Amino acid sequence: MLQKFLDFAIQERLFSSGSRVLLAVSGGIDSMVMAWLYCNAGQEHAIAHCNFSLRGEESDGDEEFVAAYAGEHNIPFFTMRFDTLAHAAKKKISVQMAARELRYAWFSSLASREGFDTVAVAHNLNDNVETFLINLLRGTGLTGLTGMSQHRNGIIRPLLFATRDEITAFASEKKIIFREDSSNAQIKYTRNRIRHMILPEMEKVNPGVLNAITDTMSHLAASSAIVEVCTAHLRETLIRSHSGNISEADIAGLMSLKPLGPHIYELFRDFGISPRQTEEVISLLGSQTGKSLYTSTHRLLCDRGRIIITPRDAGKPVDFSFSSIDEMRMSGLFAELHIKDPSGDPLPVSPLTACLDLDRVSFPVRVRHWEPGDRFMPLGMKQKKKISDFLTDMKIPVTEKERVLLLLSDDEVMWVMGYRIDDRFRVTDHSGKILMLTL
Repeated sequence: MLQKFLDFAIQERLFSSGSRVLLAVSGGIDSMVMAWLYCNAGQEHAIAHCNFSLRGEESDGDEEFVAAYAGEHNIPFFTMRFDTLAHAAKKKISVQMAARELRYAWFSSLASREGFDTVAVAHNLNDNVETFLINLLRGTGLTGLTGMSQHRNGIIRPLLFATRDEITAFASEKKIIFREDSSNAQIKYTRNRIRHMILPEMEKVNPGVLNAITDTMSHLAASSAIVEVCTAHLRETLIRSHSGNISEADIAGLMSLKPLGPHIYELFRDFGISPRQTEEVISLLGSQTGKSLYTSTHRLLCDRGRIIITPRDAGKPVDFSFSSIDEMRMSGLFAELHIKDPSGDPLPVSPLTACLDLDRVSFPVRVRHWEPGDRFMPLGMKQKKKISDFLTDMKIPVTEKERVLLLLSDDEVMWVMGYRIDDRFRVTDHSGKILMLTL
């Protein structure tokens, strides 16, 4: 087992002699065997343990057990206790997903802070096959059927070569002590149902099912790599990236792809679409300007022959209220803010600079996104105009429209920021002070 472990690490380039590895050790059989292998391989490492506070005294016992093991072997030890149920409720996700988010976020932070090169988790070959079947049942795309990665984003899985039976036999041979998680036997969880009920039946049909599925995952991973190369070329041709994490895709180019559905899924997979959303994206391609849909991570907006792609949090509403000039200056919203006395010098005419009659400004001053129904009196006009009509007349793209901010005084628009001030707040011969703002 030790030699296989070392061979696998060399083959997959999981660590080198000088690497510092942080082991995620739960106290279960897999992670305790992994800890034994690292100790006997002479690889520098430390141990990190998560207490998810889900099994009361049993969870606390796991923490004490791992801490005692680390102390006995003089291994640096880190532990963290989480309120997993509270996190799940707050994020409206399953307890299993909450635990996953919490542990990987902590591992990443801990490794960065303490200078570890990688974090090792003890997934084995059976876990990999179970993940394949879970994704297969969920209707995942090609990538979801390629199995767990041996090395990705600072996470390594040095036991993927070993089956659960091999690990169990080795633990017995070496008298490696471990703790059994009682929840592993509960078939209410999808993974446990597959582990205890479905895989045993599959092994009756094919005793070598674990290796067969592992080979299938390897073939699919190779196919996925080929698809990714082709998709990357298409992505460079059809999807352009702009500043601010904004991208745009050419609708005509997308519609020319055959077969359309698989191409759309692969091209937009990085933007959070699920396989079931592929048809929705195809429908969006033929929609009128202004139609949009949301993926798990992005918003896709149809706009004049293109799809505008923005992160979901990019449209987070802006709403600031300032009770003084000093608060406005400290907000960071303005590149420059000055109060000037009137003079004979001409005022800046850039749309990025607003020169306002300070005597007409009442606090609190507010900055927010424009809303339907908002009106102002554009400089040089004597009638109010809807902000939406003004932006349309200016031929502002839909994505830019949504980011336009207003500067208001007593709910009156003083400046459509970056475009035009309100005529009622312009500087006149009677102005005592000038408030000059530059974006």
